Amino acid sequence: MASEAHSSSGILLLDKPVGESSFAALYPVKRAFGGKKGAKIGHAGTLDPAASGLLVVGVGAGTRLLEFLEAMPKSYRFRLHLGIETDTYDLEGEVRARKDASHVTLAQLEAALRTFLGPIAQMPPAYSAIKIAGKRACDRVRDGETVTLAARNIRIDRIEVLSFDTHDRTALVEMDCSKGTYVRSLAHDVGQILGCGGAADQIRRLAIGPFRVEDAIAPDNAGLDTLLPLEAAIADLPVLRVLDAGLAGLRNGNPLPANVFNVEKAPVAQVVPEETEPEYAVFSENGILLCTATLDAIGRLCPRKVFPASLDSGTASR
Repeated sequence: MASEAHSSSGILLLDKPVGESSFAALYPVKRAFGGKKGAKIGHAGTLDPAASGLLVVGVGAGTRLLEFLEAMPKSYRFRLHLGIETDTYDLEGEVRARKDASHVTLAQLEAALRTFLGPIAQMPPAYSAIKIAGKRACDRVRDGETVTLAARNIRIDRIEVLSFDTHDRTALVEMDCSKGTYVRSLAHDVGQILGCGGAADQIRRLAIGPFRVEDAIAPDNAGLDTLLPLEAAIADLPVLRVLDAGLAGLRNGNPLPANVFNVEKAPVAQVVPEETEPEYAVFSENGILLCTATLDAIGRLCPRKVFPASLDSGTASR
């Protein structure tokens, strides 16, 4: 299997279990695809060790498409505990305060959650993997530093209370949100609005873009037969199709004039950051994924991420 794994590329959907880091969840995947000398492995969107759920993994050339996966919207389910505040904003951290939450009703909770719908500025928790001058914020806090992170612009499109336990004042909540959203911060902020404190628990990622956790596998089950094609990572991109006459220029990384490619699917919605030019998935006449590209001011195709194996061997398929 290792010899095949060296040349394999694609996208893998993992269901990360509770209790291990996202990095550790990749160990079985690395073994399945050749170990240290095998295919390159990477993932999009880190999950905390205490969280579980969907981890989208790039294998081989798939690692070059992780930026598109990272930018996709996410869905989460989590348990919100009212009446408690911790330094990590979840139940893994040190308890800072316990407060009476018996006055909080379901209607009040839902009203508080609705205030977070739409675009908002969210303050990430100090215990996070965000790097400050090359060092993770959580490591700085553990070393005794005082850390204040800048607010981030995020968007919450849906937030729903699935159940509310009036006895212990906990709620099961689901939400759809943008890249960069911290569930722990939301739990903390809701608690502040309600005046009783709040912390998250049992965080589970349900989806990243079109990918669902129901379709994911356990890390130990990773293998060639579980790979999705590279195209799965960029299915939302507009599409260009290059004529055979343009393949030589594309192989050399040169911009291609408009007469050697056609727009098959025009831009509608992008999963890349808004400040960038629209990016296209570029295919050959035979349906082989060749690269991703942008169009310059005079309409030329400018390749950005080229897949040489597809150009040379023609083994990819759509």
